[in-house]
Amino acid sequence: MMANGKNNEEAVIAWLNSRQQNREIIDFRDFKLAQRIDVDFGIETLDGQIVLLEVKSDKWISENGNLCFEQHRINHFVPGKYFYLGWGWRSPAQKLLVRNPKTEEAFIFDFAELRAKVGQHVSRNGKYCKTQMTETDKQKTTFNLLIPMSEITYKKVIIPTLL
Repeated sequence: MMANGKNNEEAVIAWLNSRQQNREIIDFRDFKLAQRIDVDFGIETLDGQIVLLEVKSDKWISENGNLCFEQHRINHFVPGKYFYLGWGWRSPAQKLLVRNPKTEEAFIFDFAELRAKVGQHVSRNGKYCKTQMTETDKQKTTFNLLIPMSEITYKKVIIPTLL
Protein backbone atom coordinates (compact mmCIF):
# COMPACT_ATOMS: atom_id res chain seq x y z
CA MET A 1 0.00 0.00 0.00
CA MET A 2 2.83 2.40 0.85
CA ALA A 3 4.53 1.89 -2.55
CA ASN A 4 1.27 2.65 -4.38
CA GLY A 5 0.84 5.78 -2.31
CA LYS A 6 4.42 6.91 -3.03
CA ASN A 7 3.97 6.44 -6.81
CA ASN A 8 0.70 8.34 -6.62
CA GLU A 9 2.34 11.23 -4.73
CA GLU A 10 5.13 11.41 -7.34
CA ALA A 11 2.54 11.78 -10.14
CA VAL A 12 0.76 14.50 -8.14
CA ILE A 13 3.91 16.51 -7.43
CA ALA A 14 4.93 16.34 -11.11
CA TRP A 15 1.46 17.61 -12.06
CA LEU A 16 1.61 20.39 -9.46
CA ASN A 17 5.06 21.47 -10.67
CA SER A 18 3.82 21.60 -14.28
CA ARG A 19 1.09 24.12 -13.51
CA GLN A 20 2.04 27.71 -14.28
CA GLN A 21 -0.03 29.34 -11.53
CA ASN A 22 1.96 27.71 -8.72
CA ARG A 23 5.04 29.60 -7.63
CA GLU A 24 6.55 26.85 -5.53
CA ILE A 25 5.66 23.39 -4.29
CA ILE A 26 6.98 22.50 -0.85
CA ASP A 27 7.43 18.76 -0.36
CA PHE A 28 6.73 17.87 3.28
CA ARG A 29 6.79 14.07 2.85
CA ASP A 30 10.21 13.60 4.43
CA PHE A 31 9.36 15.59 7.55
CA LYS A 32 8.24 13.31 10.43
CA LEU A 33 5.88 15.93 11.88
CA ALA A 34 4.16 16.46 8.52
CA GLN A 35 3.77 12.68 8.15
CA ARG A 36 2.22 12.45 11.60
CA ILE A 37 -0.33 15.20 10.95
CA ASP A 38 -1.07 14.09 7.36
CA VAL A 39 0.21 16.88 5.14
CA ASP A 40 2.11 16.03 1.95
CA PHE A 41 2.66 19.31 0.12
CA GLY A 42 2.49 23.05 0.52
CA ILE A 43 1.47 25.07 -2.53
CA GLU A 44 2.58 28.68 -2.63
CA THR A 45 -0.08 30.77 -4.33
CA LEU A 46 0.55 33.88 -6.43
CA ASP A 47 -0.19 36.09 -3.42
CA GLY A 48 2.39 34.24 -1.29
CA GLN A 49 0.04 32.15 0.84
CA ILE A 50 0.78 28.48 1.48
CA VAL A 51 -2.09 26.03 0.92
CA LEU A 52 -1.55 22.66 2.61
CA LEU A 53 -2.46 19.56 0.57
CA GLU A 54 -2.98 15.97 1.68
CA VAL A 55 -2.78 13.35 -1.10
CA LYS A 56 -4.40 9.92 -1.03
CA SER A 57 -4.52 7.05 -3.51
CA ASP A 58 -7.81 5.18 -3.99
CA LYS A 59 -8.37 2.78 -6.88
CA TRP A 60 -12.09 2.53 -6.07
CA ILE A 61 -13.05 6.22 -6.08
CA SER A 62 -15.15 7.41 -9.00
CA GLU A 63 -17.95 9.83 -9.67
CA ASN A 64 -20.48 7.06 -9.11
CA GLY A 65 -18.77 5.55 -6.08
CA ASN A 66 -17.71 6.60 -2.63
CA LEU A 67 -15.01 8.61 -0.98
CA CYS A 68 -13.24 6.47 1.62
CA PHE A 69 -12.97 8.93 4.55
CA GLU A 70 -10.64 7.72 7.30
CA GLN A 71 -12.47 7.98 10.60
CA HIS A 72 -9.99 6.49 13.09
CA ARG A 73 -7.28 3.87 13.57
CA ILE A 74 -6.44 1.35 16.21
CA ASN A 75 -2.82 0.50 17.01
CA HIS A 76 -3.09 -3.03 18.35
CA PHE A 77 0.10 -3.07 20.39
CA VAL A 78 0.98 0.50 21.44
CA PRO A 79 0.15 1.07 25.12
CA GLY A 80 -1.32 4.50 25.72
CA LYS A 81 -1.75 5.11 21.98
CA TYR A 82 -4.26 2.47 20.95
CA PHE A 83 -6.77 4.81 19.29
CA TYR A 84 -6.33 7.96 17.23
CA LEU A 85 -8.34 10.04 14.77
CA GLY A 86 -7.93 9.25 11.08
CA TRP A 87 -6.61 11.69 8.51
CA GLY A 88 -10.16 12.74 7.67
CA TRP A 89 -10.38 14.64 10.95
CA ARG A 90 -6.74 15.06 11.95
CA SER A 91 -5.09 16.66 8.92
CA PRO A 92 -4.67 20.46 9.08
CA ALA A 93 -4.53 20.57 5.25
CA GLN A 94 -6.94 22.92 3.48
CA LYS A 95 -7.20 20.64 0.43
CA LEU A 96 -7.51 16.89 -0.06
CA LEU A 97 -6.58 15.30 -3.38
CA VAL A 98 -7.63 11.68 -3.94
CA ARG A 99 -6.29 10.08 -7.12
CA ASN A 100 -7.29 6.84 -8.78
CA PRO A 101 -4.00 5.49 -10.18
CA LYS A 102 -5.82 3.17 -12.59
CA THR A 103 -7.94 5.84 -14.31
CA GLU A 104 -5.65 8.82 -13.53
CA GLU A 105 -8.73 10.71 -12.29
CA ALA A 106 -8.10 12.96 -9.31
CA PHE A 107 -10.71 14.55 -7.09
CA ILE A 108 -9.86 17.72 -5.19
CA PHE A 109 -11.86 18.60 -2.09
CA ASP A 110 -11.94 21.61 0.19
CA PHE A 111 -11.28 19.91 3.54
CA ALA A 112 -13.48 22.21 5.67
CA GLU A 113 -16.43 21.81 3.30
CA LEU A 114 -15.84 18.06 3.03
CA ARG A 115 -15.90 17.61 6.81
CA ALA A 116 -19.18 19.51 7.02
CA LYS A 117 -20.67 17.26 4.31
CA VAL A 118 -19.45 14.13 6.14
CA GLY A 119 -21.13 15.38 9.33
CA GLN A 120 -24.38 16.06 7.45
CA HIS A 121 -24.24 12.61 5.83
CA VAL A 122 -23.84 10.93 9.23
CA SER A 123 -26.64 13.05 10.69
CA ARG A 124 -29.04 12.02 7.90
CA ASN A 125 -28.09 8.34 7.79
CA GLY A 126 -27.08 7.47 11.34
CA LYS A 127 -26.58 3.76 11.86
CA TYR A 128 -27.21 3.16 8.14
CA CYS A 129 -23.96 4.86 7.11
CA LYS A 130 -21.74 2.60 5.06
CA THR A 131 -18.46 1.82 6.74
CA GLN A 132 -15.37 -0.13 5.79
CA MET A 133 -12.65 -1.62 7.97
CA THR A 134 -9.13 -2.15 6.58
CA GLU A 135 -6.46 -4.29 8.20
CA THR A 136 -3.78 -1.73 7.36
CA ASP A 137 -0.96 -3.98 8.54
CA LYS A 138 -0.30 -6.42 11.41
CA GLN A 139 -0.15 -3.51 13.83
CA LYS A 140 -3.04 -1.27 12.69
CA THR A 141 -6.70 -1.43 11.69
CA THR A 142 -8.35 1.54 9.97
CA PHE A 143 -12.07 2.41 10.16
CA ASN A 144 -13.54 4.40 7.27
CA LEU A 145 -16.81 6.05 6.34
CA LEU A 146 -17.90 5.56 2.73
CA ILE A 147 -19.37 8.88 1.59
CA PRO A 148 -21.29 8.89 -1.72
CA MET A 149 -19.54 11.13 -4.23
CA SER A 150 -22.97 12.44 -5.25
CA GLU A 151 -23.27 14.12 -1.83
CA ILE A 152 -19.98 16.03 -1.86
CA THR A 153 -18.43 18.82 -3.89
CA TYR A 154 -15.15 18.32 -5.72
CA LYS A 155 -13.12 19.36 -8.71
CA LYS A 156 -12.10 16.55 -11.05
CA VAL A 157 -8.81 16.63 -12.98
CA ILE A 158 -6.67 14.10 -14.81
CA ILE A 159 -3.17 13.55 -13.43
CA PRO A 160 -1.10 11.29 -15.70
CA THR A 161 0.93 8.44 -14.32
CA LEU A 162 4.69 8.93 -14.52
CA LEU A 163 6.51 6.53 -16.83
